[in-house]
Amino acid sequence: MRNDERYHFSDFTRENYRRLLRLSLKTYKPCTFTNFKQYEKYILWRHDLDTSIHSARKIALIETEEGIISTFFLHIHNPFYNLFEREVVDCVREIQKLGHPIALHFDSHFYNIQNEQALTKYLAFEKTLLENIFEQNIEVFSFHNTTPFTMSCQKWQYAGLINTYAEFFQKNVGYCSDTNGYWRDRRLEDVLREAKDQSLQILIHPEWWQDSVMSPKQRIHRCVEERAKNNMGLYAQTLKEFGRKNLDW
Repeated sequence: MRNDERYHFSDFTRENYRRLLRLSLKTYKPCTFTNFKQYEKYILWRHDLDTSIHSARKIALIETEEGIISTFFLHIHNPFYNLFEREVVDCVREIQKLGHPIALHFDSHFYNIQNEQALTKYLAFEKTLLENIFEQNIEVFSFHNTTPFTMSCQKWQYAGLINTYAEFFQKNVGYCSDTNGYWRDRRLEDVLREAKDQSLQILIHPEWWQDSVMSPKQRIHRCVEERAKNNMGLYAQTLKEFGRKNLDW
């Protein structure tokens, strides 16, 4: 069997994502991490933004059109985008205007965190940073690239932030993830059709969902190449505006 069949490459189009959202609404109530407790059969749509803010904006628009609310987790130390960059900030603010809350995607590796005291300290720091940039109260966090230590951190909150890996979610809420561009454990289509879980937390990384069918490697290359192309265009435009030469051989 070829990889495109084994790993369901055709699942990961924006058109199919819209279809899956509609399928979810037949059984589950879309909620946020701060209001889900008032519903019996709910779904938490979670987006860890590892690569592309622009893809996130497109996913956010689709969700709004389909009556879905989700939470977008921003990674401050991300090598693929810069949260202090004008265009990126504008994309995030568009996501906010569409009605989706933002949250913190926390990278414990950046600080080499080994204990809960340090975890609380740096979570509080990054929480304040995001709040200052985007003028929204940050109430939730998720871990980036979990470790045995971070998976052992199962309290409901740290630094006043709801922990998406808390014991409650791990024991009581079904889980499905598209990490690295394929279904790691369960295929979302099957999970939604069977609807055996009383509640669900679905982790979707927007960069894996494109307009056409692509392999995960092609999808990540597309994100990187588009950012490089955009940066070169910005550089050329700056030279033009200031009357400078873009010299080459």
